[in-house]
Amino acid sequence: MAVPAAPHAPASTRLAPTPSGLLHAGNAVNFLLTDRLARRLGARLRLRIDDLDAERGREAYVADIFEALAWLGIRPDLGPHDAEDQRRNWSQQARIPRYLELAGALRAAGAVYACGCSRQRRAQLHTTGAVVCACRTARHDLDDPALAWRLLLPVEATVTMASLFGAPRAGRPFDHLPDPVVLGRSVNGRPRRPAYQLASLADDVDHGTTFIVRGDDLFPSTLVQLYLAGVLGFEAFQAVRFVHHPLVTDAGGAKLSKSAGADSLRAMRLSGQGPQALVARAEAMLRRLDGGA
Repeated sequence: MAVPAAPHAPASTRLAPTPSGLLHAGNAVNFLLTDRLARRLGARLRLRIDDLDAERGREAYVADIFEALAWLGIRPDLGPHDAEDQRRNWSQQARIPRYLELAGALRAAGAVYACGCSRQRRAQLHTTGAVVCACRTARHDLDDPALAWRLLLPVEATVTMASLFGAPRAGRPFDHLPDPVVLGRSVNGRPRRPAYQLASLADDVDHGTTFIVRGDDLFPSTLVQLYLAGVLGFEAFQAVRFVHHPLVTDAGGAKLSKSAGADSLRAMRLSGQGPQALVARAEAMLRRLDGGA
């Protein structure tokens, strides 16, 4: 079993963008909301750029993160200062041994199984009413690099999430995200890559995160990570308090996605716009959260 990280700081939170595209208004509102709550609670604010998926990352996208933060007036207390500092000193690539250590602990606990099904295959199964594939009980070889490791989520397992606003929430991870990948397969001879759920948990544990601000779309990930924390013995993470805020959507009500289009923060900056409208939106959201506490 992996050894839990050092004791936590009194209060700590993070911004955790991925450099897979240009940031948009939804990212900005999340950043501003996190920053406001950090200042209110006297918490240290860490910038953590989730660059584990190196193939999707671009230098321009990393630079966009720093430009967006400066434009929004957000100054993290911890983390990289620029793209070069991120690459040299803060990249998740340097933490892969830690993630693999935790994957090994999950294996030792009997909490994973080997699966050869693609996302497309799993989606096809879902249309037939099947929630999981036959790999769940097939006992495939975990050492086969062509197979991914999936978390063996007990169907009835329930976790409880502490909330920063309002009462705790409980949910069954399996209902929302059945058996997510925790360690990917080897592709074209490249080493296996730890998946988001495991890497994000490891970083939050090791960095002493005490509260997390996320969009509603990441509620399933929160449930899965709380379950993982229980398996790995990370009691401090199970006490982390969460805010899951409504998503910022486009004119048609669809979730925003990273792109190089007119909805990006970069396009707003280049057009001479300031962040005032986004600041007002984040502060209105914070007032609604306060009212529902």
